Amino acid sequence: MGTMTSFLERGLMDEDFPIRVVQTEETFLFAPHWHEEVEIVYVAESGARIELNHHLCELKKGEILMIKPGEVHSFLPGTGKLLIIVFRMHFLTGTNPCGPDEQSLKSLVSHNTVIPAHQVQKANLALMMKAIAEEESGRQPGYKWSMKARLYDLIVRLIRLKPGQMEDDYPGGACSESKKFAFIEAVCEYLERHYDQPLKLDDIADHTNFNKFYLCKLFKEARGMTVMDYLNQYRIAQAKWELLGGSESILQIAVRNGFNNLNSFNRIFKKYNGCTPSEFRKRSGRTAQ
Repeated sequence: MGTMTSFLERGLMDEDFPIRVVQTEETFLFAPHWHEEVEIVYVAESGARIELNHHLCELKKGEILMIKPGEVHSFLPGTGKLLIIVFRMHFLTGTNPCGPDEQSLKSLVSHNTVIPAHQVQKANLALMMKAIAEEESGRQPGYKWSMKARLYDLIVRLIRLKPGQMEDDYPGGACSESKKFAFIEAVCEYLERHYDQPLKLDDIADHTNFNKFYLCKLFKEARGMTVMDYLNQYRIAQAKWELLGGSESILQIAVRNGFNNLNSFNRIFKKYNGCTPSEFRKRSGRTAQ
């Protein structure tokens, strides 16, 4: 995935009313944006592809994603019908933001959370969100009071979910060390299997479902080198064995190891070995071809 400039979404709701309901069509796209309100996204049909802080979140039908205030997010192609409820924190915390219930709410919305479909169904969360939406669309006398009351009920139900019933810090939160290791291992395995192909960063990002800029950052932190450096070093290591033991021409070896021309192969080989492929072959006692 590429990257786009995010923007602050203003005028998200009426100043006098702290709740907004959005019901999308069968396909929904929205550019990167952020806002100060909490956003609860229910996947009503198909699935959803949401980029959250440069991390792709793929949701299944029936799942819920809670997005904390200030998070940059966008809705990508492949996103189906959604029910979204957005609300301001201060509406629920009121004038006593330090009370125990208010602290429970702050803890709930301090990270991004995915609630699996079976827990959504078990806790009737989708039904509660739909009830808020029905009040908003019906606009019967007292509907705003009813929406507020039903939102309180929804938040209480969410607060009472046990930690094991939600997937905290996914996506967009900090990766645990085990998740980082698994991710880096998957990237390296992919590179080592496909090194002989003309790989680009976009290909690797698509395979790992990561934004390519976040992928590069995480890989550099873990391995101390860029993704392309790792790929080129692996290619050169394979090529060196062939230069030592094979009879093919240097051009054939270059192409078989993922280099599309001899100039780039010579340049990168010299970068890591201090000599050209032909010089390396001569030093090893073989004749350059």
